[in-house]
Amino acid sequence: MAYEAFGGEAAVEAVREFLEDGTHGGASSPADTFNEVLAARRTTLGITTAVLPDVALYEEHWPREEQATQTPHCIVEWLGSASEQLPPTGRSYDHRIGIGIFVADADIAGAEAEMGPAAVRYLDALRVMLHRRTRQEEGATLNNGGTGAAQGKVIHAAVEEQDYVVAGTAPNMLARTTIRVRMNERY
Repeated sequence: MAYEAFGGEAAVEAVREFLEDGTHGGASSPADTFNEVLAARRTTLGITTAVLPDVALYEEHWPREEQATQTPHCIVEWLGSASEQLPPTGRSYDHRIGIGIFVADADIAGAEAEMGPAAVRYLDALRVMLHRRTRQEEGATLNNGGTGAAQGKVIHAAVEEQDYVVAGTAPNMLARTTIRVRMNERY
């Protein structure tokens, strides 16, 4: 019998795939990507990509921020895990995952004062994705863990906190979201 425990690497992969690819393990139609959610937000707010550009680069584990070759830049990183839970269906583990969106001043049209509203719009779009996906898809399970090692193992994902900070050379911004991803072991 093979035992598999799914840790931080699988959780990070599931979150990155959820944001970048919108895939969800074999369903007939793909879910919206983060950039598609941003496009919908732009339409709703009556703004353009000059004010809220798509994310140009998604990466895992290493926060490059100002060293990124393309911006806006999204980093998904493992922040830690909590003790195991013992539900009736097996052991589960809570992982804390950080999602950072680095936005350079040059990415946003207008004065430096536009950086704060842009950061909040990115944070709002992330919250929308995790609360409920469009096309009747649930964000609470990261689309069933995606298509990689976490497929079928994500029980729940929820936003724990969000904020933004000046990053590196002002007025660059880092929009930060911390989520909790609960994963179940496979029997």
